[in-house]
Amino acid sequence: MSTTPHKTERKQLSAATRLFMLAAGLFAVGLVIVLLVDGGTPWGVGVAFMSLASVPLVAGLALSGTAFVSRRSRKGKPFA
Repeated sequence: MSTTPHKTERKQLSAATRLFMLAAGLFAVGLVIVLLVDGGTPWGVGVAFMSLASVPLVAGLALSGTAFVSRRSRKGKPFA
């Protein structure tokens, strides 16, 4: 069962969008925690949530970059 390059790009961009939304949600939760508390351990938990948001963000950037390079390559345009 093979998929066309166009479908693969679409799937990659869809997964990247979901990862971006997950990163935004984690960052928002961490930011709310940081803004609501006044120092101490709960503040550290908020910072931990915000730093954990970087993992799905980087994965989403990698997937969207892969889709972009694949699209340019398929169209025959230089990408490097």
